[in-house]
Amino acid sequence: MTYCIGIKANDGLVFASDSRTNAGLDNVNIYSKMFTYDVGDRTIIIVTSGNLGTSQAVYKSIEKDLKDTSGILNLNTCKDFDQIASYVGSLNVEHSMPKGINTDTVLLGSTFIVGGQIKDQPMELYLVYPQGNYIKPADSKPYLVIGEVKYGKPILDRVIKPEVSIGDASRCALISIDSTLKSDLTVGPPIDFVVYKKDGYKILSQKCLNITDDEYSKVCNQWSDGIFKIFNSFPRFDWEK
Repeated sequence: MTYCIGIKANDGLVFASDSRTNAGLDNVNIYSKMFTYDVGDRTIIIVTSGNLGTSQAVYKSIEKDLKDTSGILNLNTCKDFDQIASYVGSLNVEHSMPKGINTDTVLLGSTFIVGGQIKDQPMELYLVYPQGNYIKPADSKPYLVIGEVKYGKPILDRVIKPEVSIGDASRCALISIDSTLKSDLTVGPPIDFVVYKKDGYKILSQKCLNITDDEYSKVCNQWSDGIFKIFNSFPRFDWEK
């Protein structure tokens, strides 16, 4: 399985994804689930969860289309992020419905979080479904998660508000990832981690983090220590005296 996050703050975007893939308990591998395109007037970040074969095929098609100079639709020729989301959705449907499979049911689909900014346009964040359709996050909760969402979502619900900064969003994303790693063996490091600053038109930071790296461990260890400190400060029940 996997766990991926996309957060839209007032001053930028934050993306994080794990790298573990599973084909049974005795076959654990590592594969990046993040795609970045940072050229000219646009910065685009994509993370994915679902069927690995479909996700890989979509990313390969994106790369192939970018090399095509005939003027076909690609990440460079899309006029806005609505068209980018639609383009990724069409590739998703194409590769998740092989010939001979009943097209009434998507059996091999993947889900994508697509975000970034095109020059002179607002930052955007979209969730693209296996069926090819897509949505934006609610203004009141400006984040998207896919994969094993149940363990890392509570901290996002508490912290990620419309006014959150990219710094706080980044720390929250790492804590959310760490919470999932501790509770779900199908999610694992290294963590692909990208920060984009509004109107920068260039990725501000892109790293592949292991749990022992300072940037990751300091935040998560301090969070864990803080939880224990608060927990131990709770008042005692009457029957404990």
